[in-house]
Amino acid sequence: MEIVGTFARHCHTWPSGRVHREERPRVSLPTRVLQIGAGNFLRGFADWMIQKGNDAGVLHHGVAVMRVTPRHDPQADRITGGFNVVLDGTRDGVPFTETTRVDVVRQYASAHDDWDACLAIARQPDLRLVVSNTTDAGIVYLDEDPAARPPASFPAKMTALLHERWRHFDGDPGRALSFLPCELIEDNGQALRAAILRHARHATFASGFEHWIAGHCRFYDTMVDRIVPGTVEPGGLDVRAEHYASWAIAGDDAIRHEFPLDRAGLPVEFLSDVRPYRQKKVSILNGAHTALAAVAPALGCRSVSEAMAHPVAGGYARRLLTDEVLPALPGKPADLQRYAEAILERIANPALDHRLADIALNATAKWQTRNLPVWRATGTAPLTTFALAALLTGYAGALGDVPVRDDADVVARIRAGFDPADPLRWVAGTLRTLGWDLSDPERDRLATQTAEQVRRLLDLGPEKALLS
Repeated sequence: MEIVGTFARHCHTWPSGRVHREERPRVSLPTRVLQIGAGNFLRGFADWMIQKGNDAGVLHHGVAVMRVTPRHDPQADRITGGFNVVLDGTRDGVPFTETTRVDVVRQYASAHDDWDACLAIARQPDLRLVVSNTTDAGIVYLDEDPAARPPASFPAKMTALLHERWRHFDGDPGRALSFLPCELIEDNGQALRAAILRHARHATFASGFEHWIAGHCRFYDTMVDRIVPGTVEPGGLDVRAEHYASWAIAGDDAIRHEFPLDRAGLPVEFLSDVRPYRQKKVSILNGAHTALAAVAPALGCRSVSEAMAHPVAGGYARRLLTDEVLPALPGKPADLQRYAEAILERIANPALDHRLADIALNATAKWQTRNLPVWRATGTAPLTTFALAALLTGYAGALGDVPVRDDADVVARIRAGFDPADPLRWVAGTLRTLGWDLSDPERDRLATQTAEQVRRLLDLGPEKALLS
């Protein structure tokens, strides 16, 4: 619990661009939200929205942040001291900058450094919500013991925390939690629910625990949208983001009562189904990002805005959307085209230094989620398979100094099998290694098309391969 009388700072951006911080009392906030992850996106999106909700008087929520990865981040240790979210770019065609001081994070714990502190958060009586962003690869079931200290996977960790809460409160239905996963996978809430229930069912827990989760915990499918490229200063906590934001939440009315951010005028929608919105947003925005992160570094680009200004990389992104992504999506072509044009304007924003190396994190999982559906819908998509060819060839070390940030075992296997003399054999083996949900005919066809793009990349180089 926070002590009333300490001070937080409210920030305004003056015309000169200088940030002015006005001291104000830091109020005590109950811990109502457990946030899984301390990364830039959640700070610039979820924490920013909770702060705005608190300021508007529709929320009174404090946040406890739990880091679930083993990597120690000294920056995250300072997150409870507050940070700034700087919105930069244009709004309604006019240059726009706004700085908000965010001081909702009141606790921080690392699952790998202090598991007991994480269990203590689970026992806090005011806790109501869990917000997460563990990347596209985070919501996955692993055959493991959720009683480990800590378990390896995100769903197993959540199972352990839920069990601690269930045990501490004697199965009280009123202490069940609601989950708002921000991971960009289809049916993210239901996928997390299924993985947690599977752990609860197969572990040595009492049967009442599984019934408590199934009957009282709520898991909402969500779709989030805001570009949060990174920190204002290297090594700092302040983050820079675009003005645009959207949070779509599908489910019952209980979440709107618990988390009424729309009443603060925030861009939050409570819907019956987020899947149509998700398909459009993930394929156009995130698909373009993932493709650019694979292709543009080989053309000398460091950021998304640099790539969009590059005559070859920018042209590639526009042709990818127009020729392959939009025809693969349901909806009116004119509406999709307007949406895509707005996306292209957003990602070209020069005020956002959105590094391609950051987008490249866990790129193989992202390509499966964001780009594979376009290829599957069309059966042949040469610009899409060119991105896959660039991704795999870059992992193999054959495209020079390009960012590679993925599971070390996956990268090692891709590199070990690389054979420029027989790219078809190599790509086919790689697709089997990745374990994507492909039928045998699909895998063969994707391998053949991607191998042809690998040949062109190796023979011509990336720029000539794209222009020819």
